[in-house]
Amino acid sequence: MKRILIIGNGVSGINVASNLRKSDRDIEIEIFTDESYHYYPRPRLIDLLADRITLEEIFFYRETWYRENNINVHLSSTVNEILPDEKRIVLAGGKTFSYDVLVLANGAKPSLPPIDGVDKSGVFSIRWLDDVLNLKERVKKSGEVVVIGGGLLGLEIASAIQSSGIKVKVIEILPWLLPRQLDETGGRLLKKILESRGLEVYVNSATEKILGDGEVSGVVTKDGRIFRCNTIVVSAGIKSNIDLAKNCGLNTNRGIIVDNYLRTSRGEIYALGDVAEWEGRIYGIIPPALDQAKVVASNILGETVEYKGTVPSNILKVAGIDLFSIGTIDKTEGYEVISSLDEDTGIYKKFVIDDGKIIGAILLGDRRNALYIERVVKEGRDISRYKEDILSDDFDWRRL
Repeated sequence: MKRILIIGNGVSGINVASNLRKSDRDIEIEIFTDESYHYYPRPRLIDLLADRITLEEIFFYRETWYRENNINVHLSSTVNEILPDEKRIVLAGGKTFSYDVLVLANGAKPSLPPIDGVDKSGVFSIRWLDDVLNLKERVKKSGEVVVIGGGLLGLEIASAIQSSGIKVKVIEILPWLLPRQLDETGGRLLKKILESRGLEVYVNSATEKILGDGEVSGVVTKDGRIFRCNTIVVSAGIKSNIDLAKNCGLNTNRGIIVDNYLRTSRGEIYALGDVAEWEGRIYGIIPPALDQAKVVASNILGETVEYKGTVPSNILKVAGIDLFSIGTIDKTEGYEVISSLDEDTGIYKKFVIDDGKIIGAILLGDRRNALYIERVVKEGRDISRYKEDILSDDFDWRRL
């Protein structure tokens, strides 16, 4: 019987396990995680922070699911070492486990910028459940909170904290918000909407120093502004957890380098999700992790399935504002761009077209047709006949 060890209990690892079990009831599956909790979808951390769900509601599966599917999860089990020649892993306490196939789904950690004082008490980053539980306790005593980083997670954190009545400021180093999901027009519109709802947003603002004698008391930006606060949340991206792979001799760069079958430089070891680097890219979002989990599971089971990439897309609600973003949205030189902006209603639509096909789109404030547009983009459908109509609210995307 083949034994599969999976390091990491996030969306990548758990979906490899569930895909394996759907096709093979006998294969042995063991999952190892640093955390003391079973799998929870990371987006639910924000719901918990905003008190939209309870702690019990954050978990995706009941504990009975793991027993029924014969998936053995080792909680609070840090893997210290991989011994690829022996096909074994070594836990922090010295216990070893052998494998036939090893899957690295150990994700990433928050990337902390080199800001003076970032190690002070009262500075948080959000990646794991304990981070949110600790931040919730801190926020109860906070007068004001500063969020460093105006990306997706930063804005969601800011909105969640603001919902509890706490005053929040967002500081973003770039000229507009959500630089990965929006162009400048969309980013500036989003800033206007958020400010109308009481959130203070400062763009083009680089944080130079965190103030405080041990405990946080504020931040100083490079242009000399001082923002007083007693809690700071840093949301400045992620950094892949490559040390385990690097130390055992696997090829790494920013992530663990994988081929089109998501194999590492050792054929019996796979990597996927936030820790994997495929064709120079680390996606860092959920849809590619789901796609990659299917590929890894299929290949472990003896099929020959290539990963062909994932068109990055986000269908989400940022601070109560609908947003859909997919594909190429900002670097549009040489492409046809069709867009409309209504600042009064807070609705912005943009389509980037290449040779009659939509290769990128933004829907801000109204994402009713997002699923249809996502399909059109991913399937490369020709929309040449309808270019004059796609901005209309009445256009029926189902005809494409």
